[in-house]
Amino acid sequence: MKTKLSYLFILLYALVSGQEKSIINDLQFSSYFGHPKTITEIITYSTENSYKNISYYDKEGFLTKVEYYNAIGSGPSHERSINKIITYNSKDKAKRYFESFNPGNKKIETTGWFEKVSDSLYKRVSNDSAHNISLSKLFYFDKNNRLIKTEETGNFFETPVNSTIFYTYINEMRSETLLEDATKQKKSKLIYKNVKLDPQANSIYEELADDQGVIQQKIERLFEYY
Repeated sequence: MKTKLSYLFILLYALVSGQEKSIINDLQFSSYFGHPKTITEIITYSTENSYKNISYYDKEGFLTKVEYYNAIGSGPSHERSINKIITYNSKDKAKRYFESFNPGNKKIETTGWFEKVSDSLYKRVSNDSAHNISLSKLFYFDKNNRLIKTEETGNFFETPVNSTIFYTYINEMRSETLLEDATKQKKSKLIYKNVKLDPQANSIYEELADDQGVIQQKIERLFEYY
């Protein structure tokens, strides 16, 4: 009897371990390589507003925390402060819960979870009842674990959301995105230009241009590795 129980425990452990190893981590979601500990990202839009966030990863490549800073523009003030923090509970890799809060009043604003549906499909659900935000997002991956499509539906501040984004790659690097907004009946394309890579083949600078060649975003990244 003890031998049978031991055998069952071994089978169960092997099954759970195998499932966790097959889960796509957050670094792969963003097409990053190596073992970053933190990634600092600054996004500057065509309006000259600049946004900053810092993502923290564990040694397995899963997010533990993301800090978002206030936007700064072309005016005299260039001071930044943290205005939102998202923390992740990655104990269960197959379904990870998260919550965002305001660091000023410590009030939890958004809660949700991120789960594996199948080897090629993941789902993210987030809710903020105080601001009438309820979003569900599906992530589709190809056989190389590259993100190829997302579908997002729900409400964002009482505005209906129904959008699909397609991702295209060249030589393992993301080359363009195509956004289809079903609510606004609008399509828009962004093309990656002037991409600069670090020794780990991660993008430390890139520009996103529309199909008219006008730069819509400039993204700078700083990687700290384990």
